[in-house]
Amino acid sequence: MLRLTQSILVTSLVCGLLLACSESKQAIDTWVHADTGSYGAAISPDGRYLLTGEIGGFARVWDLPNNRVKYSLQHEDGDEGGIIDAAFSELGEVLVTIEQNSIARWGVDSGRLTGYWSWPNLTDVAVSANGRYALIGSKDNQAVYFDMVDGQMRYVFPHHEKVTSVALSSDGRFALTGSDDWHASLWDLATGEHLWSKNLKYKISLVALSDDGELALAGAYIGDANIYSTRGQGSLVSRLDEVRMTLVSADFSDDNRLLATGRAAKAIDIWEVASGKRRETWMPKVRQKVQPDSATILDLRLDANGRTLISESSAGIGQRWAIN
Repeated sequence: MLRLTQSILVTSLVCGLLLACSESKQAIDTWVHADTGSYGAAISPDGRYLLTGEIGGFARVWDLPNNRVKYSLQHEDGDEGGIIDAAFSELGEVLVTIEQNSIARWGVDSGRLTGYWSWPNLTDVAVSANGRYALIGSKDNQAVYFDMVDGQMRYVFPHHEKVTSVALSSDGRFALTGSDDWHASLWDLATGEHLWSKNLKYKISLVALSDDGELALAGAYIGDANIYSTRGQGSLVSRLDEVRMTLVSADFSDDNRLLATGRAAKAIDIWEVASGKRRETWMPKVRQKVQPDSATILDLRLDANGRTLISESSAGIGQRWAIN
């Protein structure tokens, strides 16, 4: 998921204190996508497309297997580098992008704009599997489930502080929202009903749902990250066995056995869902050693078998990894 990095770069300074990260893992493939670095990135669920929001430039959509730019995007003429978040639909047919005060819907193959709405104070976005609905987080203490075909709000999900992260299950059952009010909340998309909330005792940095809607991840800034069952009152499945970390990207394997996460502190982790134990962790190298090393794992995606992983960092580098 494309995500602004300025507010989280400071947390990258703590990696050396909190985690013995390895740089010995070798990538299968490495691609340079932005010489000056990226504010964020979004990888399509099928791994075919990548959107990068470059520092000082437009957003670009990439044909990832061939590592070539399909086209560039912007919401308004002359407004460079304005896209702050993006998400692809499950089949990679629809792309939704947001700037701080607008949302746009695009056809991925053609790059054609199919919808545009002025909308203030936006923070995050997720897209339904069929590309019709967007879940939109905002600084106005709410998330909105929005029908982009009819142009109508279907549900409004309230919080007490700004919404920082949103997620949708691919099966269309649930929405998950995280907020500065310390709570991650699950919502029923059939009725708009609030199902449960979890207090992580600090502001929420990331929420994520498994494709089948059975599992929910919630992580706090420099704090705990927990996996819950979406059933009933959301019983705790596991607590990731690392404290004081900030997650900015995540993906469950298709069989829900593994969870891949990317940190603000450049590290990639692979976790066992049932136990919360970490199977492996590594820090992708940057092209040049700089101090502080502030590269952030902006998005990542496991393949269908959970055997390889694609990641994109704020250094403007994409990589494919084998999972042990």
